[in-house]
Amino acid sequence: MRTLSAGEIAALSSTVLPLMILVEMDLTSPLYLCTGGINITVGGNSYTGVGPLGRVDAVQDSPAEIKPLSFQLSGVPSSMISLALTEPLQGKAIRVKSLLLDPATYQPFTPRLRWQGRGDIMTIADGPDTATVSVNAEHGAIDLLRGMPSYWSDSEQRRLFSGDPSLQYLVDQVEQRVVWPAASFFRK
Repeated sequence: MRTLSAGEIAALSSTVLPLMILVEMDLTSPLYLCTGGINITVGGNSYTGVGPLGRVDAVQDSPAEIKPLSFQLSGVPSSMISLALTEPLQGKAIRVKSLLLDPATYQPFTPRLRWQGRGDIMTIADGPDTATVSVNAEHGAIDLLRGMPSYWSDSEQRRLFSGDPSLQYLVDQVEQRVVWPAASFFRK
């Protein structure tokens, strides 16, 4: 259960509700973006305001399905596209947080984690002057559906049960010819 501070409760009851969405991508050089039209510093990180040029799909929580999330940044100068093309995205951590601001002073409250996952696919739609970069990410819970691989090997057996040498000669037996004696051998 999440608890809200008195300032956050007062901000939620006001007629004007300043709210930003923060996106954190753990790339080679971490990327911090916010949906506000201004840059903002929260928790020691400086978030670049992308305003109407950025879009984050709605987070849809469903108990029956784990849904991915899509981000889009339009109006990217063509000179910056090379950075997007060279940056490996797949498997990198991505977090989406909601940030409530005090309506009187516009001071940020504590950001709340809304979604967490890993980068999957990045597509670039290049125009004459600017481009649109779209990023798809899969939810962190998708890892719960993947099986844990287990190998029939000596190192795996010793990892699971330390001191068990039962598979230490397994590799030596690979492709060895085993000759069984004829039934008459046992009748002597």
